[in-house]
Amino acid sequence: MTTTAKPLPDHGTLSRHKYHKCKCQKCVDNYRAYQRNRHRKQGYGTWQPLVDAEPIRQHLLKLRDQGIAFTRVAEIAGLHPPTVGAFLYALGPKRPRKKRATPEIAAKILAVTAETATPGIVDATGTARRIQALAANGWPMKTLGPHIGVSSPTVSRLTAQERVFRTTAEAVAACYLRLANEQPADHGVPAALIERARRHAARQGWRDPLWWEDMGGIDDPHFDPDTADSELTRTQLAALRRTEIEHLAWCGHTPEQIRERLNHEVSIATVRQIVQDWRTGQRRDRKQPAATLEVAA
Repeated sequence: MTTTAKPLPDHGTLSRHKYHKCKCQKCVDNYRAYQRNRHRKQGYGTWQPLVDAEPIRQHLLKLRDQGIAFTRVAEIAGLHPPTVGAFLYALGPKRPRKKRATPEIAAKILAVTAETATPGIVDATGTARRIQALAANGWPMKTLGPHIGVSSPTVSRLTAQERVFRTTAEAVAACYLRLANEQPADHGVPAALIERARRHAARQGWRDPLWWEDMGGIDDPHFDPDTADSELTRTQLAALRRTEIEHLAWCGHTPEQIRERLNHEVSIATVRQIVQDWRTGQRRDRKQPAATLEVAA
């Protein structure tokens, strides 16, 4: 049985000089620089040779849940697999799981993300939100499959995934750009299915493309649409609605179609007034915004 010898650390690393007794100029200079830095930080009271390893462990567990083994993390970080694995497991009776780590090793491991480990796979937040936004516009998910290039059942599954292939995300983004301002009825979608899709999206609280265009953050997993809505004042909501109505009028929609697109949240009289203001270039007093959310009885 043969075993592969563990390679020596590179010249200029602390371990090459300290543990392998290398006396080359590069190793000696690096060790002296390390000692000077240590003494200086000790003098200032900022010396912290080791840090808590629990954040490393939690990071590795998260990556493992995403299908990324610690050996892959070690490969990307340029570390030996046992060095990384020791933050997850005990390596023997006398080698318990590591509780502390050097700042350098911690930084290398924490810098490894799912994106760097699997460059062909990306976060699915933007993909899910784009599909949901199209549903809010009346596009049943099963009708989006041919536009995206996937099977109809796959579309709904994409909204539940945490990560998707980059090619799939790009296909959904391209579909979204084509259909965000298109009427499903113009593509042969029955009115009953359009209404069902809109009602389902409304129950789920999904935002439409106009909302995302105004608010931004469609690809940001840390952006919370509910919080963004709650932070808007009545005046800000009125201004947002006015922008939506003007945009839809610019796209050629009638006031009745615009009101339908806005789920009847604005009275038809208000929609007509804003469209008239937009067409004539005249706007009423900004202290009395026309887009006050007057829900018709």
